[in-house]
Amino acid sequence: MKTSSCRGLRRHRPAAALVAGLALAAGLSACGSDGGDDTATDPAGSTSTPSDTPSETPSDTPSESPTSEVPESGSGSSVPIGAIGSAGVTEAQLVSQTDAGGTASEMAFAVDTEQAIGDFVSISGLESGFADTVTSLITETTSANPGSTTYANVAAVGCEPPRSVAIDAGEAGFTVLPKLPKSNIQCLAPVTYVVVFAAPNA
Repeated sequence: MKTSSCRGLRRHRPAAALVAGLALAAGLSACGSDGGDDTATDPAGSTSTPSDTPSETPSDTPSESPTSEVPESGSGSSVPIGAIGSAGVTEAQLVSQTDAGGTASEMAFAVDTEQAIGDFVSISGLESGFADTVTSLITETTSANPGSTTYANVAAVGCEPPRSVAIDAGEAGFTVLPKLPKSNIQCLAPVTYVVVFAAPNA
């Protein structure tokens, strides 16, 4: 009877070992798959995402800056203007005002006294506001040029300023001839251009 029991145990041992081996293999497989999920890294996740905002770079376009200090025509400010001619004057001052009245004339007025300044403003027909501007420019020119006489002239009334003036000495005094651009520009209101200059005393 002993022998029979041992044989029965021997017959069942391989089957039990096989079942245990399959269970162990299944357990190791499950552990391996779980460990892979826990330890695997996402290559895409480790890559830094580039910023959508472009980096700031210096602009290639230079900043705008004024190319000239000449004020706008008709603004009431004075600017230098080139002069030629027999009077020996090489530079004058040009002041302008929109809709300021006045009549253009070739003759220049000596404005070396307050009375002479008043006569020039009255004869030229300048409006009161612009007349004050012209008077201030005449006073400044006289103060800056001792030993000279200051003259004023309504050089033009129109839409564009003279580019230069020719100042000549004649028997009746100084004449001013403006060099105007060839243009068909039209403006809503005419601009009055007055030239002020200092001529050396003889």
